Amino acid sequence: MGKLRYAAHAFAWTTSWSNKTLHLIDHTKKLGFDLIEIPLMELDKIDPPQIKERLNRVGLGVCVSTACSETAEVSSKDAAIRKRGIEYLKQCVHAAHGIGATCFSGVIYSAMGGRIDGMPDQGYWERSATALKEVAKLAAEMGIVIGIEPINRYETFLINTCDQALKLLKMIDEPNVKIHLDAYHMNIEENNFYEPTKKAAPYLCHYHLSESHRGTPGTGTVNWEEIYRALGEVNYTGVVGLESFIEVAESMRGATCVWRPMASSSDALLTDGLKYLKSLEAKYYK
Repeated sequence: MGKLRYAAHAFAWTTSWSNKTLHLIDHTKKLGFDLIEIPLMELDKIDPPQIKERLNRVGLGVCVSTACSETAEVSSKDAAIRKRGIEYLKQCVHAAHGIGATCFSGVIYSAMGGRIDGMPDQGYWERSATALKEVAKLAAEMGIVIGIEPINRYETFLINTCDQALKLLKMIDEPNVKIHLDAYHMNIEENNFYEPTKKAAPYLCHYHLSESHRGTPGTGTVNWEEIYRALGEVNYTGVVGLESFIEVAESMRGATCVWRPMASSSDALLTDGLKYLKSLEAKYYK
């Protein structure tokens, strides 16, 4: 029995979660995962009671995530956009609670794909921190951790590295605010994998174990040995997850930038990746 809890992101099979995709809960369990990660980008399609009932019946854990849009995000100079961003994130917290999730993370600090003229000044940081403090307090009342996920420079202007995530976390200054790392983005932005993993460890709530090209872990340039050595040294026992976009709808190609098949199927990527990553866990967790 391993110490890590492995999640499969629903994006492996669908970019639109609804009651039509509840069968993926059963499928994730069948593939040997401990949790499913459910995206909350389309809140109007999320049915928390149905999801929770299916999870309980199947015996699978859950975590949830999202990415804010340019029309509802908390770092904006526009007060109306910030207000919509706060309201959206609070709705996500309520949905997470209804589903039974205790971790809600992602690109919650600014708009996914957003662009600004020039470098982000301190105002962006302060607006984001002030808003997320409000969201974090609501989440704390429901026993939910919120996680800041640094992503690469082409997808956000604000939080690209672990150090930046730590800076924002300290500005928010709420005990239930944590960090969600992603190896795919780290491969672009960090100097190595070991040091940021160790830095994030005391605050780590989730870790996307995504390969450098979004393919099967172990087939790209991510230094998985560094990641697992760091996780093993701190005896991290939380959630890690595989996030891939093999079977995304054509309408999402531009968003995911997956223009070629990275594996024969999502199932193959997930099962082969899970086997590889568990072999590293066995090596570095004693």
